[in-house]
Parts: sequence; C-alpha cells; structure tokens
Amino acid sequence: MRTERVGLIAVCVGLALAALGGAAQAQESRSEGLLAAADKVDITPTHSVYMAGYAGNRRSVGAHDPLMARCLVMQQGPTRIAFVSCDLLGVPRYQIEQIRAKVRSVAPEHLYIAATHTHSGPDTLGQWGPDLQTSGVDQEWMAGFRAKVARLVDATAARLQPAVLKFASTKQVPRISKNIRVPQILDTELGVMQVLARDTQKPIATLVNYACHPEILNTHHLTADFPHWLYETVEGKAGGVCLYLNGAQGGMVTADFDETTAPKGENWQAAEAIGTSLGQRAQELLGQAEIVREAPIQTQQRVFTVPLENAQFKALIALKVFPNLLKDGQIETEVNRITIGPAEFLTLPGEVLPNIGLYLKRLMSGQPKFLLGLTCDELGYILTPEDYGLDLYRYETSVSVGSEMGARMEQNLRALLLTDGRKRARVGKH
Repeated sequence: MRTERVGLIAVCVGLALAALGGAAQAQESRSEGLLAAADKVDITPTHSVYMAGYAGNRRSVGAHDPLMARCLVMQQGPTRIAFVSCDLLGVPRYQIEQIRAKVRSVAPEHLYIAATHTHSGPDTLGQWGPDLQTSGVDQEWMAGFRAKVARLVDATAARLQPAVLKFASTKQVPRISKNIRVPQILDTELGVMQVLARDTQKPIATLVNYACHPEILNTHHLTADFPHWLYETVEGKAGGVCLYLNGAQGGMVTADFDETTAPKGENWQAAEAIGTSLGQRAQELLGQAEIVREAPIQTQQRVFTVPLENAQFKALIALKVFPNLLKDGQIETEVNRITIGPAEFLTLPGEVLPNIGLYLKRLMSGQPKFLLGLTCDELGYILTPEDYGLDLYRYETSVSVGSEMGARMEQNLRALLLTDGRKRARVGKH
C-alpha cells in the first residue's frame, strides 16, 4: 500500500511539473516578441465575368495578370491581427462578415480585409451587370473568393515565425498621382512596413500604403493595374509577399502619366512604369530604415450607422441588385485603429477625399501614419458635409451614401484617436 501511495505521489508531482513546464513554455511563447507570416492566393475568375468600374455590361475576355488576395498575419502576445489586400474594386462589409465567420485563427474584429480598387476586376458590388435591373456579381465566383480568403488567413496563421520590422515614409515620391478635382489637395505620402524573419532578416512581407486609383487600364482584360508591377518589383527584389493598401484617394486622385502616348485605357507601359517606380521608391526607403524589434500591437474598433440618402442606391436595393442590409434606413459600417510599435493605422470604409485624409493624419500621433482606404467596407465616396453636393463633386456625390457619411466616420475615428493608445479597447456600436 505504501509503495502504491509513493507511486501515486510521484505521478502527481510529474504531472504538476509538466503543467508548470507547459505554462512556462506558453509564457515564453507569449514573451518571445513579434510573430508573423504572409502568403497569397490567386482569386482570378476562370470564366468570363462582368467587370467592375467604368460602364456596365463589360465582360472579361481573360486575364493579363493574376488577381490575388495577399495576407499578412502578425501576433504580439495574445493579440493576433491579419491584413488581407485583394485586387478588387471593393469588398462590401456584408461579404467581409461572411469571410470573418469562416476564419478560425483570427478574431473577427482583428481581420482587416481591403481592396486595391482596381477597375479591371470582377463586379463585387452588383451595379455593373448587363442592365440596371440585374446584378453583375457572379455568385459562384464570389463564394469561391470568400472560401479562398478564409483558407488563406488560417493557413498563413498556422506558419507564424519570430519577426522584426522596418518602417519608412516619405512625401518625396516620383510622379505617381494627381488630383484632377483640386490639384493642390493631394496626399503624396508613401508609407511602408516591412516584416522580416528575425533569424535571417529575409522579408516575410512588405506593406505599401499610397493613395491612387488603379484605373490606368480600361479593357476587357482582368488586371490588377499598376499594383501588379509594384508586386513584381518588390517581390522580385526583396522576396516575401507585397501588399498594396490604398489611401485617401477619393475625389479624384488618379495616376499621373502622359495620356497621349497610347489609346485611352490601353496604356500598359504607363501602368508598368508607375507600379515599378512606386516599388523602387519603397525599396529605397527600406534600405535606409532601422530594425524595430519591439512592436506591441493594439487594436480598437467602432461600429456605427449612417443614413442612406442616395436615391440610386435605394433603387438598386429595391431591384435586389444590392442586398437590403438597411435597419431603419441606416447602413452599418466600421472603422478601426491599429498601432504596431511606433506606427499607427486607421481603416476607412470607402473612398475618402484627400482633404479628410490629410485632416485625419494631423490628428494621428504614430509614425509612420497609414490610412487604409476601402478597408472593411466599400461605401463609395466619402465627402465632408461642405463638399457633399457641390458641382465640383457631382459625380462623387452621386455614388456616396449621403451627406452625413464623412462626418460620422470622422466622429468615430476621432473617438478612437482620443482613447489612450496604451490600452487595447474594442468599442461597440454607436
């Protein structure tokens, strides 16, 4: 009996030591610093689809270059986040919510899905179908897209490794963008975050943030437009995965190039030149950047509603071209604030005018400052109440949710910016 008792004590002690060892290992994992991984997946339609942007009833005849979803997962301690950039015109929030529901490795409020806003991808909203009464969304492709992105996030999160960071930014960029509405109001800041493997210093991912419509091309070929050559330039030189996240490019920040050198919409050389130039400038900046080893991650979110005033959007809902997501005439959307080490990121749920973007950057305290346009939603152009309805912005007003959208977005972003950045918070609906 005594022998059995001693044996039982030994087993209990062994289990206790194993538990302590496991806890110590878990604590060591939590304290080991930043973890990261990146990957990408091809989301190019394999058959003809209605294309988004410009005019309706434009069907694709093939792809010039692959459309991709590119994912970066980062974790510091218990906080894990993921950025996904898609070569699409926009991904509305109800589609993002369906993707979030499929992902198991990242909390829904920490999954930030963005669109580059290429005008040469499939219709993801519905309004570019064969006629005004018929949605242009290919539901089979859309279901496959959602599944691919969810699998991409989970597969990427399963390969996290110790990482360090580089940050860089500059307003001194080559000829990339112009504002054809008000030339003097233009955010030319290029922000770059590079994630490197801690041991080898080899790039895992490079996130490039710059405000410019990818609308150089207007053909029947699917293409990522100038970001395609940005990816090729960065990935070809540095390796890893390059993500392009657009900035405040509304009203109307577009590519700056000589439009007389090729037929309108067919200037492939200009798209290549601009994407290559942007990639080269990003690499030059990173070559001078210092390694950041400690990079705490903090997140905040606000979900809010805004009245839908746009008569055309209401008509498209009535025709079932757009899904009816209204609650008492209000659309629900979100904004997020993320800090990663010294850098600060704000997500914008549409195409924000550059004057709003510049104002938000003045309120931000991080460095560099990243404005992530068309992230977690695509609600069209977002204008100030003063700009809404002006003759100058007649087109932007026609594809805007309404006069209150800009003010409500600013109000919720200011609330996040006023929150103590040292505290991780998730603020609910307002």
